[in-house]
Amino acid sequence: MIFRNLWRRATRSILTILGIAVGVAAVVALGAMADGIANNYSGALGLSNDLLVTQANAYDIIYSSLDEDLGKRIEAVPDVTNVEPGVFTWIAVGDAPFFLVYGYEPGTVAMAHFRIVEGKPVTGPGQIAIGSRAATALKKKVDDTLRVAGAPYRIVGIYETGQGMEESGGVVTLEDAQTITQKQRKVSLFQVGVRRGADIEQVKARIEQLDDELTVTEASGYEASETWTKTLRGFAWGVSAIAILIGGLGMMSAMVMSVLERTREIGSLRAVGWSRWRVMRMILGEALLLSLVGGVIGVLLGLLLAWAAAQIPSVGAFLEGKVSLAIILQGLGTALVLGLVGGLYPAWTAANLQPVEALRYEGGGAGEAKGWLARIGSQSFRNLWRRRTRTLISAAGIGIGVATLVMLGGMIDGMINTLNGLAGSGGTGDLTVMQRDVADMSLSSVDERIVRQIQAMPEVESVSPMVLGFISTKELPIFIISGIDPNSPAVKHYKLVEGRYVQRPNEIVLGKIAAETYKLGIGDTLSLYDNRYKIVGISETGNTYEDGGGLMALREAQRILGRPRSVTFVFVDVKNPEQGQAVANAINRRWPELRASLSSEFAQNTNDMQSSKAMINAIRILALIVGGIVVANTMIMSVYERTREIGTLRALGWRQRRILSQILQESLYLCLFSGVLGSIFGFLVMTGVTKLPVVNQMLTASWSVQTFAIAILVALVLGVLGGIYPAWRASKLRPVEALRYE
Repeated sequence: MIFRNLWRRATRSILTILGIAVGVAAVVALGAMADGIANNYSGALGLSNDLLVTQANAYDIIYSSLDEDLGKRIEAVPDVTNVEPGVFTWIAVGDAPFFLVYGYEPGTVAMAHFRIVEGKPVTGPGQIAIGSRAATALKKKVDDTLRVAGAPYRIVGIYETGQGMEESGGVVTLEDAQTITQKQRKVSLFQVGVRRGADIEQVKARIEQLDDELTVTEASGYEASETWTKTLRGFAWGVSAIAILIGGLGMMSAMVMSVLERTREIGSLRAVGWSRWRVMRMILGEALLLSLVGGVIGVLLGLLLAWAAAQIPSVGAFLEGKVSLAIILQGLGTALVLGLVGGLYPAWTAANLQPVEALRYEGGGAGEAKGWLARIGSQSFRNLWRRRTRTLISAAGIGIGVATLVMLGGMIDGMINTLNGLAGSGGTGDLTVMQRDVADMSLSSVDERIVRQIQAMPEVESVSPMVLGFISTKELPIFIISGIDPNSPAVKHYKLVEGRYVQRPNEIVLGKIAAETYKLGIGDTLSLYDNRYKIVGISETGNTYEDGGGLMALREAQRILGRPRSVTFVFVDVKNPEQGQAVANAINRRWPELRASLSSEFAQNTNDMQSSKAMINAIRILALIVGGIVVANTMIMSVYERTREIGTLRALGWRQRRILSQILQESLYLCLFSGVLGSIFGFLVMTGVTKLPVVNQMLTASWSVQTFAIAILVALVLGVLGGIYPAWRASKLRPVEALRYE
């Protein structure tokens, strides 16, 4: 009987299944991709030796920086057979936003890991071998030229390793990689070979004793940063939760309307002796069956989406998912929970229907609006009010989608404003200069010799070099270090609310948010990488990144971050601000490896901001799809439930166009209400989240009229798309057939 009930209402059932399937597909696809990225990234270092040596406490290996001379000390450790320094990072190349760069000495075991299938291995400077996936994505072949960080490299070979991320990058000589990353005499890691039969644990311990700032792991057991992996999986579940929540409310809406539409039928069943528990089981059974079918379809759809994402040129290797039984069970479990939660209230409502009242039910919802409510607004508005339970549930589902858009819009605007508000762009720097084509602006590296040359330009008044880096410890999960010369103009950007600026290497000015989060004040000490720094000042700039971190002297920041003789940004003051763009163009022409832009615009021009926008647009599309299904489901159920009412209106002379207009108006009113409600909810939630400890160090929100306008416009588009078919169907109902509808 449960199956027959669902089949009799095939359109409603299909739409409900689709809503659940999209939510489950998000769980499976995003969960698989998150696991895949973490696992693939961990295995994408081209490791062919026994041990891996990196900088301790680095947030991720791409931030690791070790002195190249350390290799000679490691070679002297007993049972070590070979030490191979390497550089690892990612940059943007052509249409590939994430291009992995490996740098090793030619002829080493590490270089041999990149098995050449076409051409020859890298043997000298100016040469690059690229992976087969990179060759396909960039449409390059042997002997072509590839520009990397502004410099031309001749492709001498194409390699395969069997690892997707590795095959999406390229390998160059160690010296060239140091030039690309501006790590002169610095490396990201050392690969260490150990004599066969030696005690590998003893060798690891001896290497770690060489320096407190080293981490030594077995190459075969290396895993990406736990913090980074948790962040990635948390993001995937956050996006999935949006789809799940909207899908769950969509199911509840569908089941509530199913009960309303079948009120007379349920009354008949109660009249012939059905118990409340039996009616409740029937409704719950329908909800669970819908969820199970939606779950199976969602799992299959999620696997298909994960596979399709892996085929995208340039970024497919990064999105390649890892499918596991746990992911599939999570998807099916999510669907069944949706069915249980979404069906409980409708089942309870159906079970408590009084037989006499149910048999008298003529359709039309929760009762007519009475008194002054009956005179407010149009007929479409009053129709929504007298079905207020269904309206509120549907509005909640659509509103969550709109709230998501508002939160994402506020977050991306906040990121742009925060990045644009870094030191130098807050009134002391007309231009911001950074390394071109870096996938993440924190990886930018500008040689200090270039800084001096920019200072020597006749149009330049002053320059303020700055180092930006992350530190991760047990006490400080993510701590942002800013290093700047206390005598540079940009230091004025850090407005002191207490204390003074740094004067010595062992001093630090703490941002106000960090001081409040870690409960530290003037005179306290802060330990970073086993170095103790005295807090001499508290600053507040209004910039979340800066207020959540610490300011220290430029040279000390370079030392602690392992970046001597290079900086992250250069903030430039020009003598005539009106010539700012002309000076930026001159810098870009003279140093092709750099990107100079007006400080007020530099964040929009970075590769990582473009990637963030693309990701957010994808989430917007997901919210649009799920929200559209909820609206369509709601409006179709409205038509089914009011078939007799619509038949009466047609019999009284209402034309098809008038019926069509009324249903569309209801859909638009519903979505407009949901849009306003969702905008308010999204604003309140995002504002609250940015006030949480630790979160407020990394996340901020900024609000504009455009953000809310886009969200409400999307809601209205959902109203049109979701209401077209139900409105058309209602307008086509024949009066005689509609009046006979039970």
